[in-house]
Amino acid sequence: KMPAYYKTLASQRKKDFLDDMINEQLIYKEALKRGVNREPEVKELVNEAKRKILIAKLMEIEVKKSAVTEEKIKEFYQIHKNDFVTPLKLRASHIMVDTEAEANEVLQKLNEGGDFAQLAKQYSKDPSKERGGDIGYFIKGQLMPELEEICFKLQLEQTSDIIKTKLGYHIIKLTDRIEPRTVELSEVRDAIEKELKDSAQRRMLDELVKNLRSKARVKINKKLMESEPNK
Repeated sequence: KMPAYYKTLASQRKKDFLDDMINEQLIYKEALKRGVNREPEVKELVNEAKRKILIAKLMEIEVKKSAVTEEKIKEFYQIHKNDFVTPLKLRASHIMVDTEAEANEVLQKLNEGGDFAQLAKQYSKDPSKERGGDIGYFIKGQLMPELEEICFKLQLEQTSDIIKTKLGYHIIKLTDRIEPRTVELSEVRDAIEKELKDSAQRRMLDELVKNLRSKARVKINKKLMESEPNK
């Protein structure tokens, strides 16, 4: 009954595991001997645990009625294929300075063949300077609008002109571009299966509750519902 990890652990340490089982059984018998099981608080806890176990088991039985087949997974993938397209990703390096004069100086050095990473380390006020100005990969909506607008227009390895924002003056270089692609079914199969199982579980539970409530006589004490807590 144990999960695989604990089963392996128990088989490697059989004596310790056996001792734990013996100790647990002895303590359990002592609790019964002392009548702990007859205490009102304990009875309430046991009944609550029993309720939860039975509810969980019934839900498990209901969910099994709507098994997720491979055909359903493939059908879901085909219907929602447009949702499994990765967005365009860009990678860029960035130099930020305080004044337009500094920006012009950096841009001139770049136009003369200067190394972008070295100039970023020398001039940039942005924390990315430690990585040669590299700000990593990003998609639309993750950069400042002024920088993003220019960056998505750049060609690979192209450097921008000076861009002014409220933070200062910037120069950006596009270093990589990953085009959108449709994710293969094998990459999202587990996620689709989980989504279908969760959906089936919610649907089956809703149907079960609806059916049970239609047969039951439920009376709600509205006066008590509207009263303040602890009163």
